[in-house]
Amino acid sequence: MTRLAGIDYRGVGGISRHCIDAVVEIIHFGRVINEMKILTSGSAYDCHHALLLNVDNDVDIAIKSGFTSGYSGEGPRSFSYILSVLRKFTQEIDEYIVPHKLLERIDRSALTERDINWLSEQQPVRPQRWHDYIYERHYSIFNVERYFPAEIPLALIDPRLYEIAISFKQNPDNALLAGYRLLERLIKEKSGLTQETGAKLFSKAFQGEDAPLYWGDLDGSEVKGRATLFSSVFMAFRHRRAHQEPDDDIHEDIREFMLLNQLFILEAATKVRTSN
Repeated sequence: MTRLAGIDYRGVGGISRHCIDAVVEIIHFGRVINEMKILTSGSAYDCHHALLLNVDNDVDIAIKSGFTSGYSGEGPRSFSYILSVLRKFTQEIDEYIVPHKLLERIDRSALTERDINWLSEQQPVRPQRWHDYIYERHYSIFNVERYFPAEIPLALIDPRLYEIAISFKQNPDNALLAGYRLLERLIKEKSGLTQETGAKLFSKAFQGEDAPLYWGDLDGSEVKGRATLFSSVFMAFRHRRAHQEPDDDIHEDIREFMLLNQLFILEAATKVRTSN
């Protein structure tokens, strides 16, 4: 009885973008890539490639044969790009020549235990040639913006910003303005300075020996630096956003949101000064 291999499959055979997205998802979510096998089938002028990744604690993931080489086109360009990325996340990369039938079984999510055992007995291509699949421009420029998603890392977000972060992409401008207003309100309520706003609020809330909010075990220059950071972010970003049309650049919006998030984290670390 033929037993199917107990591995995971990602991507779509023959469609480069789906296979790139599969690899990007693995990297983007922090999976540790222990080793990678490039599975190659075809002639020198028309090769098809699948990938077999071993990740985390010995989990095998097959990326279907959406990559090609030996001619110009989207398949070779995609293969060049994804290899240029993967080589930064694992040192264990080898190429194996396999029958086309094996790639077909990968594309059908139907590798067998016999396939896996057979592959473990094969010798990798020597001398290594997989570097030759990478275009020179992909060696010199590590461009992630085209394929890697622009997402807010929720694990790093202050809990008070969760709701705003989850709905962020629906309207980044409104989300950021809501975040600024929330931060200002929190500092007003915590410090008791309910009539102050903006830079004046931050200066009175954090600076001076009698400031109502303070960070323990910090010297004066560090306290001043943190207090100034609040004022600087509001002057550099919040005021512009409140009075101008948004630029509609999701990458810049997320970077600004992460800067705002850091202010929330700094505010959460403050203590309220009590009267003696």
